[in-house]
Amino acid sequence: MNILDKFRYKKDDPTQLNIDLNQSNNKIYSKNKEHLSRLLSTSVKVTSEIFPNISKAIDNVFKRIKISNNFSFFVTANHFETQAICSAMPLSDTAEIILTSKLVELLNQDELESVIAHEVAHFYYQHALYPDPNKAKNRVEHLNLLHFSRAAEISADRVGFLGCKSLENSLRAMLKITSGLGDGHLKFNFSTYLDQLRELKENKGDKYALYSTHPNFLNRMQALIWFSMSNEYNEYLKTGKKGIYNLSEVDEKIDESIKRVTGNELAVSNKEVFSRALMWGTLGIFLADKKFTKKEQEIFQKNFGEKSTFSILSLIKISNNKMIEEKIQNAFTDASKLIADDKKRLLGELEKLIKVSDSDKLLIKLSFEKLKNLIKLN
Repeated sequence: MNILDKFRYKKDDPTQLNIDLNQSNNKIYSKNKEHLSRLLSTSVKVTSEIFPNISKAIDNVFKRIKISNNFSFFVTANHFETQAICSAMPLSDTAEIILTSKLVELLNQDELESVIAHEVAHFYYQHALYPDPNKAKNRVEHLNLLHFSRAAEISADRVGFLGCKSLENSLRAMLKITSGLGDGHLKFNFSTYLDQLRELKENKGDKYALYSTHPNFLNRMQALIWFSMSNEYNEYLKTGKKGIYNLSEVDEKIDESIKRVTGNELAVSNKEVFSRALMWGTLGIFLADKKFTKKEQEIFQKNFGEKSTFSILSLIKISNNKMIEEKIQNAFTDASKLIADDKKRLLGELEKLIKVSDSDKLLIKLSFEKLKNLIKLN
């Protein structure tokens, strides 16, 4: 296992999105080749002869993170945006990384190493396979994909830190990119910036941060500082120091810190979708034989309350089977956008109800299999 796999942020887990890292996509490959041709035509490729400092920074990064350099680096003229972009074909062994001229001018070589390693990390972790949040089919999918996009940045930041081998340079790069200002205008007193994060949390966060693809820079700075305090990091770098936290503890602290800024809307949304699917899935299992027995009604009421049970009984009286099937299907279509752990938990809860249902066991099994197909758990 590469050290980058060991240090990947726990919430940045492609299996939770049912992403298969062994799939292939020739169409994306074709588009990627076209993009390379455009870069060769419009930007300057990084070589040691033309960009000796950038080339040295790139070499330093790959020595430290111990992976092969199968990348093409370009500098493009852009004096307005401080950006670095990884243009990667999913599952390929190569990618293009574009640095804007403003970025190169703003950062020194050590700071640039952090940004280069960050972009290499996006390729290494195959973040290009993550679905685009803007193409989400509904709100719950949109919020969950944004959550994974933010998690991906935490993983990439850690590799940026490892790639430049300096916490200070990683943090300096973040501050410069966020402010757009260089050394002549900034004092790098990191505790002051963490005071700003505390003030933000006390102000109940930023509701718009929930709809951002990146955590805010204050969360990212704090996440790197905590990472540098982990046992695993200090053991790997042989710093001679003992960490304060295990990496799993650091990951939980980061997740809670980001939640305090983005708010609890994602958790509430997922809980609502989960609860609705559990209720309609339970009804689907109980109605597998077209009957809703007294025993099943009692179990339903115990789990979902008297009000919900009364509403369901009223619906059964005025509805046909097709209408109820549509309700179940809609609930599970929404639930199919939950992360894999929530889907497994949902199916686990439904399996418990199978054992107490009065319906024919074969019909129950068929009903349950139908629900499994709807939820799309690979």
